[in-house]
Amino acid sequence: MRDHTVVVGFGTKGRSAIRAACATGLRKERVVVVDPSNKAIDAATAEGYAAVLGDATRSEVLKRAEVQRAGQIIIATQRDDTAVLVALTARQLNARAKIVAAVREEENAPLLKQSGADEVITSAGAAGRLLGLSVLSPAAGRVMEDLIRQGSGLDIVERPVTRAEVGLSPRETPDLVVSVVRGHRVLGYDDPAVGRLELTDRVITVVPAEEQEERPGLPPTMGR
Repeated sequence: MRDHTVVVGFGTKGRSAIRAACATGLRKERVVVVDPSNKAIDAATAEGYAAVLGDATRSEVLKRAEVQRAGQIIIATQRDDTAVLVALTARQLNARAKIVAAVREEENAPLLKQSGADEVITSAGAAGRLLGLSVLSPAAGRVMEDLIRQGSGLDIVERPVTRAEVGLSPRETPDLVVSVVRGHRVLGYDDPAVGRLELTDRVITVVPAEEQEERPGLPPTMGR
């Protein structure tokens, strides 16, 4: 297998990550789950995923999941220190894969990035911010919860710029564009540096979930 997605940890975070990715185009047969729990492995295989039983901090276990050939690695372990060790091991085996990891505590995010993660999501902090928003503005909280629940209501989607959109400003496109990805930079839709859209740009848009299903060009490319 090559350019597949390896998911380390099949608890609540890992399952949610896989389901969100599959809702936007990732095929189940392109996913390999790694978990030290027999129960988690049984659950993963029951849902149709390939699975490897073992400790993902050990290189021989990750090699069985063919991490060295993976395109994406999602680290969703229960402990932050485990996530750091997994990131270190995975990065040693694969220098090019995109590694996305979750941590419980925000103070551990820099260490995880130093260990090789490209993106780090702070689960406790994100949940806390959503709770605070829901208290101050229940309607805004519901919208945010809807956005992060892939496949229903509104979805956040990354897609390439179409030829018809080249030369337009983000506000002139048919979709609601919130950011533009240009090279390695993510620019806000109103950033003066964006100017006009280029053919090599990607845009992050908010679209109705049912519209995403109807338009095959919308799902982001994630190891399909």
